[in-house]
Amino acid sequence: MTQIVKTPSQNDLENEVSQLKNQNQNLTKKNLELEATNTTLMHYLKLAKQNRFGRKSEKVSDENTPMFPGMGQVFDEASVEIEPKKPAKKRAAQGGRKPLPDHLPREEVTHDIQEHEKVCPCGHPLKCIGKEESEQLEVIPAQVKVIKNVRYKYGCKACEDTIILAKMPPQALPKSMAGPGLLAHILVSKFDDHLPIYRQSEMWERAGVDLDCTTMGRWVMSCAELLRPLVDLMKQDIVASDSVQADETGVQVMNEKGRKNKSKSFMWVFKTAGDKNSKILYHYSPSRSSDVISSVINGFEGYLQSDGYTAHTKFSADSSLKIINLGCWAHARRKFVEITKVAAKKGVAFGAVKLIAELYKIERQAKEEGLSFEEIWKLRQKESKPILEELKKFLLDHQDAVPPKGLLGKAISYTLKNWPSLIVYLERGDLEIDNNATERCIKPFAVGRKNWYFKGCVKGANASAAIYSLIETAKSCGLNPYDYLKDVFIRLAQKIAVGESLVDLLPYNWKPQVL
Repeated sequence: MTQIVKTPSQNDLENEVSQLKNQNQNLTKKNLELEATNTTLMHYLKLAKQNRFGRKSEKVSDENTPMFPGMGQVFDEASVEIEPKKPAKKRAAQGGRKPLPDHLPREEVTHDIQEHEKVCPCGHPLKCIGKEESEQLEVIPAQVKVIKNVRYKYGCKACEDTIILAKMPPQALPKSMAGPGLLAHILVSKFDDHLPIYRQSEMWERAGVDLDCTTMGRWVMSCAELLRPLVDLMKQDIVASDSVQADETGVQVMNEKGRKNKSKSFMWVFKTAGDKNSKILYHYSPSRSSDVISSVINGFEGYLQSDGYTAHTKFSADSSLKIINLGCWAHARRKFVEITKVAAKKGVAFGAVKLIAELYKIERQAKEEGLSFEEIWKLRQKESKPILEELKKFLLDHQDAVPPKGLLGKAISYTLKNWPSLIVYLERGDLEIDNNATERCIKPFAVGRKNWYFKGCVKGANASAAIYSLIETAKSCGLNPYDYLKDVFIRLAQKIAVGESLVDLLPYNWKPQVL
């Protein structure tokens, strides 16, 4: 029996070749995808090590030495020409220590030689020809005193019906043994010096005073309620301004109704622009949504600066509100800086950081020269605007050359996506280039959080927000928070009792009493 062998036709061979080519293309594509994924994972691994063990500063040197060079050239960026680093100027020698403040009281202690030492070996008496002086700083532990209030009572012995008792002036906490100075001390120690109540209780015990945690905790809550009218007035002033900065940080609050104790809540911060004389408002909320912003600064119209978080941009995008979204260059820069810390060579990220650094150089120049807002606006139009145009072109030129899901691709995408809001600061000289001032307001709360870890209840979180608001605003206005709060506790109760306005007790309006 003869076996018939079928010879493949030309079409069959072409189809088979085509299928093999498609398979090869698919395999090549998958291989590229795997390589890109591997590169991205290596990026994140290096960045995680840098964040864990590397330096935290965002300054970038021209050498750009990677923290872990042994991991290879995983950041394969296009090379960018960078000007060589100029040699650093030698710092002038700083001799001696700073003199002690003149306002501190002085106690003079004299030291002299013995009488028998005042005779020269030649037999003649020694004469005083001068003296040398030096100062030491000494501390006297806090002085605690008891103020004994004596109220005289008068009565009529004739009819025995009339009895008059001298009135006490209005007190911050009626029927409490805590004076205004003690209340101010407890609040400043807890919310500015980050000393938990239980540590303060131990300190008072060493001074021979029994102040238990429960009592002081109750005083803190009562003080917050007393100070609430001032916080509400400050909130009105923030809403009435035309430029507000916002940020938030996580906080854990226990015993919150309808939520687990491990649920994450948030402490929000809203402040007027600038580092000095700013109005700073803290607000607790279990939510991080845009509804929080609209409820806190309801009625606000103007510039809202933030880090580009969805809640802020969503609020700014509401067409029914007259809100202008103002971006933060510090957040855009940070994404590139993270790459330069672990990059094996200078590249796109390094070039972007250098251009952004030029923008900040202009801002420093404006502050150092003390320029007016009008002069700052003109300076930005002349020098910052061309740099921004160069930076945008630079990013667009490299956008398609890097993996979109890699760190560099995400950094470029974030910056270009938020570009309209990032250049808004050019519109006015009083607008900030970044939101760093608000982040610095978050820091005191974050430092304190390391000591107490969580809030015991929602009421405690709200009390903390009120007290932080006044203390941080007072510090922004250059006030000693202790002096400010002590005076407020003396005058606030009196003003409330007679129905007087509290506006002059706000930190940015406050003047110490002239005795």
